[in-house]
Amino acid sequence: MQYLNVWTSVAAYVNQQIQMIIANGITPANSLQMFDWEAHANIEEAPALHLIGPASLALEESSSGIYHASFVVGVGSFNDEGLFVHRKMVDFLFKSLASGTRMSVFDSETEQPYSWMKVIDGTTVAPMSRSNQRSMQFIQAEGLVDPML
Repeated sequence: MQYLNVWTSVAAYVNQQIQMIIANGITPANSLQMFDWEAHANIEEAPALHLIGPASLALEESSSGIYHASFVVGVGSFNDEGLFVHRKMVDFLFKSLASGTRMSVFDSETEQPYSWMKVIDGTTVAPMSRSNQRSMQFIQAEGLVDPML
């Protein structure tokens, strides 16, 4: 099990959820983008779009071959007066990370699924913060990664 495989898997899950947010009419495709929160130090330089992406992955080997992952999905809405789009995206993502949800675990090099991660109790939505034109909120989830077979 490698950190990069779990990171790739969380990013793939987030991308899948972005496509579902678009399909459910929460916001159009041209207003939303996948965003790596850890790759950008200055949020003011982020694209002028709604942003959703992974951050803060922690991985712990609980015992031989069994891993516990903790990660965050960040939501940043842009020029969203009334925060209607923001709150719908946060609600959608929070529900998608309910206890028992399974995510495929992918090999980061081949992009082939080889295992799964099950979300466990404790998914949390952090309080909202704001920058000049963007509201931000982070959803923290934890999961157990099935040992590689």
